[in-house]
Amino acid sequence: MNNFALDPNSHEGKVNHKIVFALERLSHVFRIQLWEANKQFQLSPLQMQILTTLRFQPQLDSVTAVANYLQLTNATVSDAIRVLHQKQYVEKHPDLEDGRRQHLTLTTAGTDIAEELSLFANRIGEFAATLPNRAEFLESLLQLMQLLQENGFIPLQQMCTTCAHFLHLDNGTSPYFCQLLNKPLAPRDLRIHCPEYEGG
Repeated sequence: MNNFALDPNSHEGKVNHKIVFALERLSHVFRIQLWEANKQFQLSPLQMQILTTLRFQPQLDSVTAVANYLQLTNATVSDAIRVLHQKQYVEKHPDLEDGRRQHLTLTTAGTDIAEELSLFANRIGEFAATLPNRAEFLESLLQLMQLLQENGFIPLQQMCTTCAHFLHLDNGTSPYFCQLLNKPLAPRDLRIHCPEYEGG
């Protein structure tokens, strides 16, 4: 008989199954929040994700850049951007050197919605701030993300542990080192998304 991580009756003695089940339950919290936000803003989960992406990563200012980041096709993202543009949440500006390319920016209304959508994550962050051993928890999450990335489950993440500048040291005080910043890193200093990331 197979044991499945999503079967809570098969968890006895299997911490790894409990972790996977907990992650699935946590992802459900975000899905429910997006569903509730859809009722308020009449936007799809993808459209909401694009708004928050443009708000907090404005350097991803083209359809191609957003599509690459979200690991979607240009056509899928372009359709979502078209709706956001029609709703006057996103503006398109032609590139001065290449008229075929357009830069994307949020309007004031788009920015307001993106920030309101993000308040939910801040609330979860307040709960996370009460957890003991937060740095070790972050470290474990990064290790799991790295394994998932290496095995093709998630796209490339610009995180410390897969960066060319990152060194793992056998040092009790600061087990990690960033060669770009030329300084040691404690587990709490590890980044999930770094703008200076370089693939290893």
